[in-house]
Amino acid sequence: MSLTRDVSEITALVRSAGHELADTVVQVRDAPDRRTFVGKGKLEELAKSLEDRDDVGLVLFNGELHPSQHYHLEKDLKRECYDRLRLILEIFAERAHGREAKLQVELALLHYEVPILREWIHSAAVGERPGFMAGGEYRVDVYLETVKRRMRRIEEDLEVVRRERGRRRAARKDRGFHLVSLAGYANAGKSSMLNALTGERVLVEERMFSTLSTTTRALPGRRRVLLTDTVGFVDQVPFWMVEAFNSTFEEIYESDLILLLVDASDAATEILRKVRLAARTLLPRVEGAAILPVLTKADLVSPDRLEETARLLGDSEFHARPVATSTETGQGLRELLDAIAARFAFPLELVLRLPAGPEGAAAMGWLYANGEVLQVDYGPRYTEVRVRCRADDAERIGAMGRIVSRASVDGT
Repeated sequence: MSLTRDVSEITALVRSAGHELADTVVQVRDAPDRRTFVGKGKLEELAKSLEDRDDVGLVLFNGELHPSQHYHLEKDLKRECYDRLRLILEIFAERAHGREAKLQVELALLHYEVPILREWIHSAAVGERPGFMAGGEYRVDVYLETVKRRMRRIEEDLEVVRRERGRRRAARKDRGFHLVSLAGYANAGKSSMLNALTGERVLVEERMFSTLSTTTRALPGRRRVLLTDTVGFVDQVPFWMVEAFNSTFEEIYESDLILLLVDASDAATEILRKVRLAARTLLPRVEGAAILPVLTKADLVSPDRLEETARLLGDSEFHARPVATSTETGQGLRELLDAIAARFAFPLELVLRLPAGPEGAAAMGWLYANGEVLQVDYGPRYTEVRVRCRADDAERIGAMGRIVSRASVDGT
């Protein structure tokens, strides 16, 4: 049931959830009915059409149902009623495999259930309703307290996960690794891009939200660059749902570089909608300079349309011309890898004289592991090394030997 004629995304969500779509009903109106989401006449029509439909066990509403609307709809239609968010959460529950993902999804589902339980308590007194997530039948007020206790426990567990993830990120950065995250709307091609850039075989599905857990891989031939695939953005979700997945989104926020993937085959209006969502999600927490827009599926559109889309992104909140790519044909992948490498090029070039002997050999090992050694000249009394490094490492390198010359790589 939809209040708009555009049902493409909700239909894709239904397919992703594995449901069979029996029928689509559209009622175009400016705003949902405050009591029943759809108008009184349309609700009566729906109820009548469902009387002889034993094959329909679920009615999906393309929007957000308030708890009172949810209560009245289920009472009147005598069917389980979902809204768009509940369908998304069902998809998440199906795709969650790792412990963190399962905890995040369960927390989101419980957050969703709490106001509905409160409405049933308010509207139906003590009554009975099927327990949440196949938990059997309980008095609703008793079950609500059980839900609250479970939510507190999950939040504590996720805080432990968040701290551990933070320690791992800090350790990687201390070892000189650069962290790059793939971000973008659901089904923008993030997992395909991870595979194309790293040579991995991460599962890729033409379904929304096929990735819920983060996956991190090294970029071959790009020293100290780690690439992470993350959960896709989704529009029209409440704050508590973002909070439930906070530990996953932190992987994006704490990255040195974010590749913002945008599906080039989308219509211009869709691209703008998704880019604005990305801006609302990222820019409060991340500097714009740390975001590189990337057009995916460039092989599906003409060069002229690709250029128009590139200009559209250049004029967006990110003010950057995107790299156009295709994981199917390989278009733009080399340019994207070069752009990543350029972001993390060592800014300083030093000529260093190291003492001969074990102390100098240990220093050489450190330079090879943490910098880019360009030239080595061995002499009887010292070894002269030309190396590129991070600005933060210059003082440490200076303590290893004597710096003969120092210059910025860009000539400044």
